[in-house]
Amino acid sequence: MLGIIIINYNTYDKTIDCINSIKDTYCGNYRIYLLDNASQNDSAEILSKLYINDKFVELICENKNLGYARGNNLCIKKAVEDGCEYALISNNDIVYKPHAIERLIAEMVEENVFIVGPKVILPNGEIQKTVKLKAPSFIEYIKYETYVRNFFKKSYESNNIIPNSKRDVYWVVGCSFLVNLRQFELINFFDEYTFLYFEEYILSEKAKKNDLRLRYCPDAEVFHYHGFSMGGALNITTRSANWRSEIYFLKNYWHWNRFKCWMIWQIRVLEVMFNARKEENRKELVNKYKEGKKLLITA
Repeated sequence: MLGIIIINYNTYDKTIDCINSIKDTYCGNYRIYLLDNASQNDSAEILSKLYINDKFVELICENKNLGYARGNNLCIKKAVEDGCEYALISNNDIVYKPHAIERLIAEMVEENVFIVGPKVILPNGEIQKTVKLKAPSFIEYIKYETYVRNFFKKSYESNNIIPNSKRDVYWVVGCSFLVNLRQFELINFFDEYTFLYFEEYILSEKAKKNDLRLRYCPDAEVFHYHGFSMGGALNITTRSANWRSEIYFLKNYWHWNRFKCWMIWQIRVLEVMFNARKEENRKELVNKYKEGKKLLITA
């Protein structure tokens, strides 16, 4: 059986669209584990009324926001208990095209891999950059994973080519991917230190250390209404969570020294100063990033 994991936070309308697309395009044996992650609106009530008698959907309502890793782990462990062999980890702002899920499962079975990611299409028709073919070096990380990439646009584009055919990759984006639950259990699921962001990087490193393969399958296509699962553009909370997870990952999985982490921290402070949308947010964000210097020691 396939377990499908969806976390809702405030955007119940997108969650409903996502679930409808699954029901319309997949006919296999599945169960949706839907977590309302302490939404601040009437999401829990609306979803409860809609799915209370739905045999395909198990709704779980939390009083505290567990974040991405803990929230997904909660649902994944229920899927394992129910005998699911695979789990589709999905943002609620994903809409599945016909045959997408079947093709992900077929690729996983045929290639015997840990994770399979689909082709992700944005609302404007562009293909989202959803895979990385290799782990970047320190210099490459600065050039391509921070706003410094704006000074290396041609190099950045050539380094971020999306493959046209199926192949093994280092990293797949976390908005939608299929995972082998037996192998996932072996590496102890998601690292629950992170609240948001960098879960994909951590999974990639865990997979590499355990000789597990990640695969890209462009034959499986999904639409991603990017940002809706987070409630829109990055705000103070999500930016802070992003930075905290980044430093934790760099220190504990790539084992970067304090100087390298400090360099990334400086770049992130500059990004906030130049890109925060509101003056009052800019000051608060910069203060949070400065306070986060402690993470260079404690993360």
